[in-house]
Amino acid sequence: MISSVMPKEPFKGPGYELVREQLFFRKELMERVLWFIRIRWIVIGVAGAGTWAAYFYDRQFPVLPLSLIVLTVLLYNVLFHITWRHLQSIESHDVRSFVTFAHVQISSDLLALYLMIYFTGGIYSPLIIFAIFHIILVGLLLSPLSCFVYCGFVLLATGALVALERSASLHPRPALFQNPALVHLLPAPHNVGDILVFFAVFVGAIFTTAFLITSIKLSIRFKGRDLIRISRELDASNAKLTALYDMLKKMNQCTKLQDLLDLATVNAARIMGAKGASIKLLDESRKRLTFASACGLSEDYVAKEVDLDKSLINRKVIEGSYFASGRIEEEDYFQYPEDIRREGIASMVSFPLRVEKRVIGVFSVYSDQTYYFQDSDIEFFSLMGDLTALAIETLRSQLNKSWFVNRAAHELKSPFTAVHGMLGVMRNEYLGPLNEKQKETLMKSESRLEMVSTLIDDLLKLGLKRTEVDRAMIHPVDGAKLMRDVSASSQQYALQKGVAIQFEIEDSLPQLMADEKLIDELFVNLISNAIKYTPRGGRVRVSLVKESNVHVRLEVEDTGIGIPEEDRSRLFTEFFRSKNAKAFTQEGTGLGLVIVKEILDFINGKIQVESEVGKGTRFIVRLPCI
Repeated sequence: MISSVMPKEPFKGPGYELVREQLFFRKELMERVLWFIRIRWIVIGVAGAGTWAAYFYDRQFPVLPLSLIVLTVLLYNVLFHITWRHLQSIESHDVRSFVTFAHVQISSDLLALYLMIYFTGGIYSPLIIFAIFHIILVGLLLSPLSCFVYCGFVLLATGALVALERSASLHPRPALFQNPALVHLLPAPHNVGDILVFFAVFVGAIFTTAFLITSIKLSIRFKGRDLIRISRELDASNAKLTALYDMLKKMNQCTKLQDLLDLATVNAARIMGAKGASIKLLDESRKRLTFASACGLSEDYVAKEVDLDKSLINRKVIEGSYFASGRIEEEDYFQYPEDIRREGIASMVSFPLRVEKRVIGVFSVYSDQTYYFQDSDIEFFSLMGDLTALAIETLRSQLNKSWFVNRAAHELKSPFTAVHGMLGVMRNEYLGPLNEKQKETLMKSESRLEMVSTLIDDLLKLGLKRTEVDRAMIHPVDGAKLMRDVSASSQQYALQKGVAIQFEIEDSLPQLMADEKLIDELFVNLISNAIKYTPRGGRVRVSLVKESNVHVRLEVEDTGIGIPEEDRSRLFTEFFRSKNAKAFTQEGTGLGLVIVKEILDFINGKIQVESEVGKGTRFIVRLPCI
């Protein structure tokens, strides 16, 4: 029984989620700031070219101040690019530096823009429309409040231009912008009504743009947060399912019930990030529960039996309901409420361990935090409980079957040996002379007994992985040497059957992670099967080569009778033999491939079958190596 507290996963609270969300939007802001810098390079080129083009069209155009403004923008954009590279190299979760950087860029651009507007005619300059583009950029880069603050700055700057227009201090409108085609788009000079109408329209355009862009951005931001939440939930679900899958693989390798139970409780506490977990099993009277395994709970707590008549919670769970409490307060629910408080249990979830409609126990997880388990946790733990119950029942069935098979095989071994010995005495005529017919009958009897002997031996081997006595230890094994040893006896068997056999063993083969006895058994079973089901004159090829850094590839290929497609799914079922195999030879027990599969399961190997009736079969085995 495990009683030590396993390390809990770090609690990921609101602070963690805030940092994660900031990281997501920091990346978004970084990308947009860089995009802003790149766009500015284009604007600098267009503005410079446009300035000089306007100058060549109209020699009165203020090319010098505008060129100086463009040059200033060029210089500070170089500085911005250097600053961006520096900020990108800083490993910080804080987005404030990028927000400040964005403010500096936008403020600089607006100042440059309004200087250009001033020198190109103030409110009469068509460049004033670009103020709206800056509002759009602010709405994309910064918060809605910042967007509306910049709207106020733009309107103050535009109002200043209007004031300058009224005081006649504005720079003269360039001849380029006095083109008759543009006159009707601009307010009449010094016409207060037209100027105010123009300003009102401009105010409406600015605030409408700000409202639309911030609304769209907020909608996108909310969707971004939803995506982060969904991504977080998917990551958590994927991590839990992966851990559950690993747990089930380990459970499948368990040969002792206690090992399986301990594996379940330890992994339940770890996967759920809980304080501890326990499995209580019903006794034969089905009136009491005994702690069969526990993790994260004291020895005193798990030493007590639970009387179902005195524990309302456990009684309801045994009846088929689940129990979940976010804050344990009801003392009447528990047989030992003082022990619950002493253990520091604040919330818990309990599910019945149920196989079909039969409940065999209670699976519980405990937390020292109130309201720790969410609905998704409860659903996941329910799945874990069902799979654990199935694994417990499967292992119990295997252990019972292994016990029966081994017991029966051992009981048959002694009388079989006695009968076989008596037949030998009779065949050697120690009890008197025999005629030819009697000798033939004894020969047939001995042949049948040899088949029974093989069956008994295979039955004893069948429990190889399941029994404690024959449990093997995985360690580095020289697979090439074992194959060479097997090849000698296999060649003799193939010679008797009239089958050609070829071995291909790679030099400098890495060692296998297995056990000598298991690998020898695996080699012998696969190779003898290939020889057995290959007609006289056929061929068998065996190769053992390195496939990757973690696997050695074994191939056993023959030109034998093949395996029908409908029978392949049952190849590794105990006592199964296909019809064409039975028709080809009576030799065989239907246990050889079962033993192979159990060995591979134990050493974490894999097997693949390719076959065509009448043409042959190829077994591909991947063995773990170092």
